[in-house]
Amino acid sequence: MKYQVIVGNIGTVLDTDNRTEVDSVFETYKAQSESGLGRAGGESVTIMEDGEPVKEHVGSNDAD
Repeated sequence: MKYQVIVGNIGTVLDTDNRTEVDSVFETYKAQSESGLGRAGGESVTIMEDGEPVKEHVGSNDAD
């Protein structure tokens, strides 16, 4: 399996086959998104597995 972590306005921040690493990076960027600080502040964070989204945090910039 191939995994990517994609962050809103940043793009792909990780491309790997290591699911443990993907989960860790996702949680890091999710926390940054929730903090509202930095480039990831308020951005959505998505885990892609073989090109399909499998987990998403919808950031405040994208929430309705």
